[in-house]
Amino acid sequence: MFVGQERPRRKLNYLYSNWKKSGIFPNSIFVAPRGCGKTAFATTLCQSMSEYKPSKTFVAKTCSGYKNLTEFINSVIMQDVHNNECAMLLDECHLLPVDVQTMFLTALAPNANHRNTYSYDEYDVDFDFRQHTFVFATTEPHKMLMPLMDRLERIDLQEYQPKHLSKIIKRTLVNATFEKDLLDEISSVLRGNPRQAVRMAEFIRGHLISKKKKKFTKKDWDELSLNLDILPLGLTHNEYKVMEKLEGSTGMSLTCLATKLKMTPASVRQDLELYLQSMDLMEIKTGSGRLLTKLGHEYLEEHGAEITK
Repeated sequence: MFVGQERPRRKLNYLYSNWKKSGIFPNSIFVAPRGCGKTAFATTLCQSMSEYKPSKTFVAKTCSGYKNLTEFINSVIMQDVHNNECAMLLDECHLLPVDVQTMFLTALAPNANHRNTYSYDEYDVDFDFRQHTFVFATTEPHKMLMPLMDRLERIDLQEYQPKHLSKIIKRTLVNATFEKDLLDEISSVLRGNPRQAVRMAEFIRGHLISKKKKKFTKKDWDELSLNLDILPLGLTHNEYKVMEKLEGSTGMSLTCLATKLKMTPASVRQDLELYLQSMDLMEIKTGSGRLLTKLGHEYLEEHGAEITK
């Protein structure tokens, strides 16, 4: 089902096989950047448990809406855990309030009996690891309580390579064919993100349907790129503007760059600079500030006229 991720898949297959024999799957946390498949992996794991053992209900919760422990206990624990058997996915778990994370410190504490009891008001809730499996997923593990992270089996998803993204597109478009080496060019604009690969496949599907054809050519890709405003390497126009502002500069402060872009320093640092740095198009030097790399200058030289025309 999944492309790439050989190491995480091998680990999960091993743990899942052991669970089918022992009845215990370690409470786990999936960690990956947005769009890299952590929710899909966690969902597939929990659904597989429920299919293998129908009494174990799959429950998925997004953690952004819970304000405090009382709300979480009443709407999640008492409804889905207490006197029930479940495989529960807690997505974006770094958004859980601190008191909820603290509750899990007690509930998920490892011990030889594989169970704990958590008391809240008049309720005593049993957390039996033979009946309850908790699977967390997050993009920001540093916002989790470290003692809770220590109680969870961490599963880090690997970086997706262009060949993996090409394979995702091919899997999504089973009846389409591509001109030689074209998938490599398409994959180069997907920013290493499998979610974007699926989205791009749907754009290509729509294009082929509109043209009543099955083969996607370089001419088709040029037309699609123009209409969707796709820049080389998948840069956004604001990221490209950062490079434009830095061209010719021997170093620029964040405040100065943000002023030129008419944006806040935080938005520049947290939204625009990260991908440019990851692609080695810009760098930040102590004492000099922000400046283009050799690759950044080459990018502007090769693509600048086409982008700005």
